[in-house]
Amino acid sequence: MLFLYLLLYLYKISIYMIEIGGLMKKRLIDIYSVETKIRFLPFIKALKRYKLKFFKDDIIAAISVALLAIPQSIAYSLLANLPVEAGIFSAIFGSIFTGAFGSSRHLIAGPSTGVAILIQMILANIMYVHYPDLTGAQRDLIILNLLMFLVFIVGVIQLAFGFLNLGKMLQFVSRSVILGYFAGVGVAIIINQIYYIFGISSTTFTPSAVMKAVFFIAHINEINFITLAIGLLSISTLVLLKWKFKKFPSALLMVAGIGLLVYFLNFVLQKYQLNVALLKDLGMTKAPKIKLVVPFWDFKLLYILFFPSLAVALLSILEVSSISKGVATSSGQKIRSNQEIFGVGLSNLILSFFYSAMPSSASISRTTLNYQAGAKTRFAAVYSGIIIAFLIFFFWPFVKHVPLTALAAILIVMVLSVVEIRHVKLCFRAGIADGVVFSLTMASCLVFRLDIAFFIGIIISIIFYLRRAAVPNLVEYAYDKEGKLTVIIPKRKDHRKIRIIGIAGELFFAAVDLVQNTFQKIIKDPEVKVIILRLKNIYHVDASICLAILRLNDYLKSTKRFLLICGVTDEVFEIFEKTGVVKQLGRDKIFLTSEEKPQLSTKKAVEKAQKLISQ
Repeated sequence: MLFLYLLLYLYKISIYMIEIGGLMKKRLIDIYSVETKIRFLPFIKALKRYKLKFFKDDIIAAISVALLAIPQSIAYSLLANLPVEAGIFSAIFGSIFTGAFGSSRHLIAGPSTGVAILIQMILANIMYVHYPDLTGAQRDLIILNLLMFLVFIVGVIQLAFGFLNLGKMLQFVSRSVILGYFAGVGVAIIINQIYYIFGISSTTFTPSAVMKAVFFIAHINEINFITLAIGLLSISTLVLLKWKFKKFPSALLMVAGIGLLVYFLNFVLQKYQLNVALLKDLGMTKAPKIKLVVPFWDFKLLYILFFPSLAVALLSILEVSSISKGVATSSGQKIRSNQEIFGVGLSNLILSFFYSAMPSSASISRTTLNYQAGAKTRFAAVYSGIIIAFLIFFFWPFVKHVPLTALAAILIVMVLSVVEIRHVKLCFRAGIADGVVFSLTMASCLVFRLDIAFFIGIIISIIFYLRRAAVPNLVEYAYDKEGKLTVIIPKRKDHRKIRIIGIAGELFFAAVDLVQNTFQKIIKDPEVKVIILRLKNIYHVDASICLAILRLNDYLKSTKRFLLICGVTDEVFEIFEKTGVVKQLGRDKIFLTSEEKPQLSTKKAVEKAQKLISQ
């Protein structure tokens, strides 16, 4: 519940921070009438403008994306410890529905690295804690029911975020958290995949990547050197293809080449009762079949799955938003964030009715390829989903011979490109706070479950943000000999009857102590008769600050002194009226700001203070 309260509070902060500059009412109207409007059938407008020349570019890009998506989606399924069709269905229908109902012309949705490993951790932990005695087909059935329910919750949460404009809260998740999370996920993925590369069987469960690494070291003597050789060859081949032939589907070419090599190698190894593990060895001998079901509903499971589902939903939104905006900087397209969230939420809601389907997120590699291949419209993503379905359902006899170590190689190479070293260096150079947030988030991914680590990273980011926001800039003003309002440094022997204290920054509950301590130092001086509080750069105050102002006014009244407030915006004045500050101080002691003459309200307050002193 703490995290939900923090999210709710951040939403409130986001509203008034957007309005800084005195344009709150106009900005709110613009936001809620344009930016957050959801179009339920956005593809119809694109369809009306569709031209035949677009089809050629879109279909070429779609073929390239589909050829990359097939080995990736299978690899993500294995990463999540799910049947192969889980990633395949996500790649097919995630691409189709997010492409049709989102706003980006190039975004490709489907399974992603972070979501896959997060799903694996969540389901494995739930089975370990709540269903430890289940085995075989019964265990697999429970896992798939949990998966469908989780995907359903993810879809509902994302649709709610889209309709309620809650996606804006994610702008308060710092880039350091995202980089730290992906770096931690990347290390966790590598630790998971080295079991396939070295041919070591993992027979233990732990949500901690560190403990998995310890288990691997303890069983290092079980290395299958033939599998290790194939794994290293797969990695080397993939890196070489990516380097030399950037426009070709390197993952598919590597899988085809290594698969052919292993196919003939296994004939030789059979004589020695050895073999390199293939996809069919996991029981996937037949092509995936589409099976539609209603997600299993249980309030007990809702309690268990809600926060893990929230973590998956937020991670998916982060990936969709960052990747779509990233490619938009190159394409020049304007991205509507709420429409993107609506698109991925709708695709996940639909995927929850497929028996065995992973949640859909955004793929940076497939999205980049789609753009570089020359896709012109959103229909390239739709075409890619259709092509994936055709290849999977009609060419499965070839797909089932893919070596598991080749799929592990795809994931390991892909992970190395997720976080750029220069971005990590930038975090540490920007300041201690960013470096600490990155380090703690990454460490949390290695020690705790990934859904917990995700929340830890966000909460750490929020704490650092609140620490900075909780320290407003307090300065003292005075009029110089020429009659200009200037900032001064108060001296101990300088006893002025009128003290003008200006506050700039975020004025909310966390800043109360600092403000009150400043006031206490001032009111100890018996020579001070009037305190003028200048709120020129404040656009929001909360109940805690209003209460502090009322207490200060009561104390000054009891000592026959006065409190005036100037530079008040319309928004702050409205809050003062609701909380009784205007009634307690008196309307004549509060002076509204003027954008044309920003110092006028301070001048009026000083004139009022002089009259009060002379009485």
